[in-house]
Amino acid sequence: MMTHGNTVINIERSSPERDLGITVDNGLHFVEHMHTTAKKANGIMAVIRRTFMQLDQKCFMLLYKALVRPHLEYGVKTWFPYKTKDIELTESVQKRATKQVMRLKQLCYSERLQRLNLTTLRYRRHRGHMIEVFKILRNVYDPEITKGMLQLSNNTRTRGHSLKLCAQPARRDIRKHSFVVRVIKPWNSLPEEVVMSSSVKMFEARLDKFWKDQPMKYDYKEELHL
Repeated sequence: MMTHGNTVINIERSSPERDLGITVDNGLHFVEHMHTTAKKANGIMAVIRRTFMQLDQKCFMLLYKALVRPHLEYGVKTWFPYKTKDIELTESVQKRATKQVMRLKQLCYSERLQRLNLTTLRYRRHRGHMIEVFKILRNVYDPEITKGMLQLSNNTRTRGHSLKLCAQPARRDIRKHSFVVRVIKPWNSLPEEVVMSSSVKMFEARLDKFWKDQPMKYDYKEELHL
């Protein structure tokens, strides 16, 4: 219920709602969106499987990256899966998809990823977050839109780089796993040479080099080692 002048307006509760392609319920959860996304991506992969009797590595990579993976990553900074069951739900799509390369079918998931030069979706999400933070702090986006989203720390006596983010209060899981909070710890753990890159491309290259031994790259059950 809200008031407009002397008029009382009743606002009906509606759940779930879809906005810009992302479905959210009235508890600010994205469970339905995750299931819908996984179902859609699996459906596209099923069409590919029926269309191609056999997939070699090159053909698979072209089709998967162009038609399947984008569905699993669209708007993911908003609906970011952090619960184990949700992480496994999204990862299961890629896990099943990589079995379509016949000569890799008998290998375990982590080995298939390495042969295909892919990483887990979970790792890609964290990597993407770091790239977004870099873009925001470097004003790649309109600063009027991102103003106040991330706050730099005023504590100059802490070790590390000069672009450390200020800790944000977070008591509830919804807040704790929101973009502006979950990026703080991994971003602050990066070295100076990475965060002070002069371009996005340079940042990506230096981040990849710094994170090259992250276990999460090929094992989605691992946490980031910071």
